[in-house]
Amino acid sequence: MKVTIITVCFNAATDLQKTLDSVLNQQYTDLEYLVVDGGSRDNTLDLLKHYKPLFDKAGKVFRYVSEKDKGTYDAMNKGARMAQGEWINYMNAGDTFYDATTLQEFFSQNINQESGVIYGDTLQIFDFGSDIAKASDYQKDNPVMPFCHQSCFVKADLMREFQFDLSYRIVADHDLFFRLHEANVGFQYIPVVVARYNGQYGLSATNPLMLRLEGLRIHHIAEKWYYPFALVWTYLRYGWVQAFKNHMPRRLTDAWMKRKRKFINENA
Repeated sequence: MKVTIITVCFNAATDLQKTLDSVLNQQYTDLEYLVVDGGSRDNTLDLLKHYKPLFDKAGKVFRYVSEKDKGTYDAMNKGARMAQGEWINYMNAGDTFYDATTLQEFFSQNINQESGVIYGDTLQIFDFGSDIAKASDYQKDNPVMPFCHQSCFVKADLMREFQFDLSYRIVADHDLFFRLHEANVGFQYIPVVVARYNGQYGLSATNPLMLRLEGLRIHHIAEKWYYPFALVWTYLRYGWVQAFKNHMPRRLTDAWMKRKRKFINENA
């Protein structure tokens, strides 16, 4: 089996249905789909039971588990341990593949044997507009992870070896890819739009200060002599952003977010 797609969720039945449909409608069939649910109390289980025969009819392996876990990254690690595919992709509830031919197109490309992480582009969706973000659009702010995790695939054995560090609340994915870089794992860009991702309400977008504070730890700044200065600078630079987003009129916060996303400005 080539690809395992993993969705972790909790009380997200409405959003989950979009993702289920997206995976079900993929023309690529050499895949399995795992849903790791945290013990939802909405109609998630009924939804999963409904979709099981639909996946069977389409010739796609579909498995799910519903039990209490320690949060998103714990569930993602659990999914990696369950995976039977060669590559793992994490698709959040509510996010979808770009179109029905995405996986077919992506895995028809020339993939280097030494690559442990392969990634493509992302259609980022905001309240003020949407457009395709390429690696170059991510590069300035995040050279370690010039993609969103919905648009990347990691070798399953690497996911099981490195795993997400549960001590991070927001950027365990960034930490994972930082450690993969340090281990000299090969990263390869594939020029295919992989996912549709809502960037307006993600954890990173809604918790900018915590994002930066955890980033200091990932990059070992917390171990440096200048850490107190970096900490002060981080609070001065990003501490006001959350308050700004929470209390300013929506049109102002949207304008500010759009200004930082040149790929939307240039094509809007």
